[in-house]
Amino acid sequence: MYVLAIDGGGTKTTAVISDEFGHVHAKIVTGRSNPTAMDAQHFEATIRNLLESLQVQNPQVFATIHSCFAGMAGVKEKNAEKTVEAILREYIGNDAVIVIENDALIALYSGTLGQEGIVQIAGTGTITLGYDCQHAVHRVGGWGYLFDDEGGGYDLGIQALRAVFQSYDKRTLPTALCSALLEHFSVDNVAQLIDCIYSEEHPRTIIAPLSRYVHEAAEKGDVVANAIIHEACEKFYHAIKTCYHMMSWDNGAVPVVLAGGVFSNKTLFLPKLEQLATIEQLPLRFISTLLEPIGGAVVGALKIEGIQVDTNFVETFHEKYTQWGV
Repeated sequence: MYVLAIDGGGTKTTAVISDEFGHVHAKIVTGRSNPTAMDAQHFEATIRNLLESLQVQNPQVFATIHSCFAGMAGVKEKNAEKTVEAILREYIGNDAVIVIENDALIALYSGTLGQEGIVQIAGTGTITLGYDCQHAVHRVGGWGYLFDDEGGGYDLGIQALRAVFQSYDKRTLPTALCSALLEHFSVDNVAQLIDCIYSEEHPRTIIAPLSRYVHEAAEKGDVVANAIIHEACEKFYHAIKTCYHMMSWDNGAVPVVLAGGVFSNKTLFLPKLEQLATIEQLPLRFISTLLEPIGGAVVGALKIEGIQVDTNFVETFHEKYTQWGV
């Protein structure tokens, strides 16, 4: 059995054809496919080019696709599900089942392997999404960098800059973030940072990468950086708790998948999150992802077929996906 999986985001789009054992039969990584960040013509062209590439790579397998699971950023927000499905139908048979969901769901599946739970994604932005025992999906947050996405890379970068400028003004404690950001931008003093930040580039491009300096300073015991991490944990926990209370759960601990680059060093976040859950006696079990996000999309496609994957699938898919094209 062959399934088509798509992971569409604001930076890149990945698609694979896989079987139920985790073997990869075609793979493509291309540009972004978020309809909220590109015009309709380029969005649709990206999807078509992706499908045509897979078809050329393995036409025999492509012709026998049983189901497709597409986790795509921005599609639901733009009500573009019918557009995506119509394009998919141009290439795959009418008998194939097509499911189009928020890309956060495949991040959840990459940790729970298709089972219910909550995912907290923290990349450049953030979103919290739950999938409960009644197969309902509920979303919290992720409404954009201007007024939401709390705890994401852009938000942490903003907090780092705020701390540096306030420390420069003597409004807050000295912080190692000052020297880190001066070195990052290759300037001599804090005032010069202004020209670096207010440039022609999009602020997310400039500011989000600064989040790593918050991590590094916190690991070295910087008080200000640790306060930023602490506040981010409280923001994450509030979103997770909100999602938990809006949904239905069976007895037992609810897995919470921590996904995204902000969680690259979970030791900065995990103890605080666990402490917050313990204080409020919420049955949350924080876990890491087991698969790449595209692997979560494969899990979703196999779930359509009633197939539950296991650790053998995880090991095989990770190996074959990594080796493909090497």
